[in-house]
Amino acid sequence: MRVWARSLAVDGLIMAGWLAAVGTVLLHERGAVFGGAVNPLLSLRATLEVNEQWFGLYYQGQKIGYAQTTLIPEEREGVPGVAMVDRGRLSFTLLGIPQRLDLFARAFLDADWRLQQFSAELRSDAYRLQWSGERRGDVLLMTVDTGEGRHTARVRDPGGGALVVGLSPWTAFHRLQVGQWGRVWILSPLALSPEEISFHVREHGRMDGHDVLVIDTDFRGMTTTSWVTPDGEVLREESPIGWELIREPQAQALATTGATTPALDLLSTLAVPIDRTLEDLERVTRLVWLVEGADADDVMRERPWQAVVPPEQLTVRYRTDVPEGPWCLIELRRPTPPAPTDASPPTWTQRYQRPSPFVQSEDARVQALARRIVGTIRDPWQQAVALTQWVHRALAKRLTVGLPSAVDVLVSKSGDCHEHTILWTALARSLGLPTRMVAGLVYYDGRLYYHAWPEVWVDGWLPADPTLGQVLADATHLGLIEAENEHLLSLGQFVGQLRVTVLEVEHEK
Repeated sequence: MRVWARSLAVDGLIMAGWLAAVGTVLLHERGAVFGGAVNPLLSLRATLEVNEQWFGLYYQGQKIGYAQTTLIPEEREGVPGVAMVDRGRLSFTLLGIPQRLDLFARAFLDADWRLQQFSAELRSDAYRLQWSGERRGDVLLMTVDTGEGRHTARVRDPGGGALVVGLSPWTAFHRLQVGQWGRVWILSPLALSPEEISFHVREHGRMDGHDVLVIDTDFRGMTTTSWVTPDGEVLREESPIGWELIREPQAQALATTGATTPALDLLSTLAVPIDRTLEDLERVTRLVWLVEGADADDVMRERPWQAVVPPEQLTVRYRTDVPEGPWCLIELRRPTPPAPTDASPPTWTQRYQRPSPFVQSEDARVQALARRIVGTIRDPWQQAVALTQWVHRALAKRLTVGLPSAVDVLVSKSGDCHEHTILWTALARSLGLPTRMVAGLVYYDGRLYYHAWPEVWVDGWLPADPTLGQVLADATHLGLIEAENEHLLSLGQFVGQLRVTVLEVEHEK
């Protein structure tokens, strides 16, 4: 394995922590619980004075960037309203290689706090992603442009409420009260549909000499805590995956970012500890792991070679003590190649044959390349083998951060596990092979790293790993989630939470 196989966690971490925080969000009233729901039309600021806030962005206590959010009174075509503007930057390293990620977003809301237009851009050294939208009645027409691909969708406003663009949705709010709760929607370029965040104003508190409200938000199993003044000024936010947002003066927020790259290496900090070294991976046929930080319902089930072991087996077979917090026992076996078949896939797999905004299997360039790679091969598994070998050879190995589409990768012909997997998936689907993208863990050099690979249906799911050049992925591939489009964000719930103990290892004789 090479280091370029290990950057999916960076994409998942950044997108879960960054897009969920900086994304375009829609607030909607919900039924009264704990003393009443937030009514956006009543809790938004009554005045439209310019309001600017600066923040330092930290990960595991080390500063890696800044963010700025501003509300500006504005009038467009005779319609009074407010512009909400956000910009920010992350600076970090991947195995010593400097990386930078910039975001800019702007939205216009009318006097009734209804979103009329928005645009946003996420830009890294390797990729640029733009998404924009405008209101047409009760529908938002949203366009996502990855550089080589463009997708447009009609997104129905789930609440007809107020849209907020900002690193924190609370910057436009005041008069919140303890016990209030509600739902928030983000419109991220991954989902192309509203994704729900729930929030609860938990309690009063004090921070830096200010009275604050403590607000918890939950998104895809991740709970973020915000400390907000009664007037809606954000002082701090913390997430379980290590993100911190701290209110700072402009000069302090900008300090140590820009030309200076922090020493923090995200790949090293994201590795999952494992208690022993695994040797001769190509000969490993079976593993039993104790996975702490996740329960059995958190990991993927529909993988024939990955099974959840009954929890009572821990004390019966392996040890006397039981870990605190969530945990599960996982058995992993090395997959075996399937027999040749001409059977059609079951109908339920059809959704894994379709294109999606980032997996453009209908693109003529993708289809032509796939046909050229497989040539006269007709057996589904042998087609998958040919795709694995071609993608592994054709793509230059390069650590990247961003949200590439399959067509972007086809043009650049470079990348890490994310790029290898998304191109392989598009090629396979263009041939009619049901294929899903999976994210999880893989073993390398004494540690476990977050990784992505494709799995193809041939009388059952089978894992390939074009990044590592493995026609059948080795037994250390622990699948956690399906990782296509918005599902990638679910990876954030595992970051910083997992620890693995090896209970059994079997090798072929």
